[in-house]
Amino acid sequence: MSRGRVVIIGGGFSGVAVAAQLMKRGRAAPDVVLIGREQRFGPGLAYGTRDPAHLLNVRASNMSAFADQPDHFVRWLAAHGRRDAAQHFAKRAQYGAYAEHVLRRAHGGLGGASLTRVRDTAIACRTDGALWTVTLARGKPEADAVVLALGNAPPRPPAVFEQGGVTLLAPWDTQALARIPRGDVLLLGAGLTMIDVALSLARRRKRGVIFALSRRGQIPRAHLRNAAPATPAALDVPAPLSEALHQFRAEVKAMAARGEPWQHALDRLRSRAPELWRRLPLAAQQRFLRHLRVWWDVHRHRAAPEIAEQIKALQAAGRLKVLAGEIVSAAPNEHGVRLQHRGRGSRARHNMDVAAVVNCTGSSADPWLSEDGLVRQMLDEGLLRAHATKLGFDISDDSRVLAASGTPHQSLFAVGPITQGAFWESTAVPEIRVRAAAIAAMLAPDA
Repeated sequence: MSRGRVVIIGGGFSGVAVAAQLMKRGRAAPDVVLIGREQRFGPGLAYGTRDPAHLLNVRASNMSAFADQPDHFVRWLAAHGRRDAAQHFAKRAQYGAYAEHVLRRAHGGLGGASLTRVRDTAIACRTDGALWTVTLARGKPEADAVVLALGNAPPRPPAVFEQGGVTLLAPWDTQALARIPRGDVLLLGAGLTMIDVALSLARRRKRGVIFALSRRGQIPRAHLRNAAPATPAALDVPAPLSEALHQFRAEVKAMAARGEPWQHALDRLRSRAPELWRRLPLAAQQRFLRHLRVWWDVHRHRAAPEIAEQIKALQAAGRLKVLAGEIVSAAPNEHGVRLQHRGRGSRARHNMDVAAVVNCTGSSADPWLSEDGLVRQMLDEGLLRAHATKLGFDISDDSRVLAASGTPHQSLFAVGPITQGAFWESTAVPEIRVRAAAIAAMLAPDA
């Protein structure tokens, strides 16, 4: 019997996780073709930074690539000179190197499945009902199944900047950031990406103010220094969103009375988040995104304690100022960019002159706004459809991609950030590794 073939599109952590899990399936493992367009397979956008100031926002003890080997990353750190690392927040560059290590060690053994890395861009993916053909810039590999592991799409510039002819800098373009002339800098967005960029700029630039702007002006909260884990019991809440919010707040209050931190309440809820999200009707999901998402994000996606302290120090020194509101006009001028900022809840406009604007608003999740030729082709031809929340693709419970008709493909899967609309919690390693293992088990069920 001939061995099957699986093509994985995406060379970041999501793609590597699926490839590594498939190679672990033993004799049942298919041959794997991993397609990535970056120079390095494994780090992707999330872990490709070289800046030592950028730390993971999850402790090393929960960052193994394999759920069934929870100390895998910690052991790798120990082998590379970092002892007692389990409760520390490792450098993101270290995790990028670890992802490369995981891929290097993934193999099917003597006479087993092969793993081929192809550095190229996928521009189309079609099926004849039996096989899939993935069109690359240089080649057309065929496959029995395809896994879309496309990672984070680049952020889209807000319309006001496009209308004003202002070019925004990408947060991971280190050369462009290094070339910013003297003056203040505006960071659009106030999440973890903003924190990384602010730290990099503050170390490089000794003068000028770094402004961070978001609609509500909320920034990520800090992880606990005390690494004592939360109780393993998952937090159960009722299905109606308003009742769930009421019960969650009551539980946080009760935990505080017992001397337990709010962080533990979020950690207890996290394991059930995909299930709770999927049982919400669409209207409730949309209401959550409008009113509660920002509060979830800043409490759920927390910063390492040492990073939070550095940000606090920058704010205290006046080097970093976090603003709430919006930019209502933007135009190039002799200083760089002339902006008009309107504070949240105010009609007054304030002029700002900055040397540059960096887009830290996060991944552009709406497939219909994607500039990726592969995504556009598959949407236009009905091979996939956008989730109704506009957060990635519509996906079945078992990670199969839904066609425009709503029918799940039996041999087309998706993993990672592009599944956020379906599962909500889908962007972090602890969730990605579990879904990667489940997909591998479906693709190679006889291991």
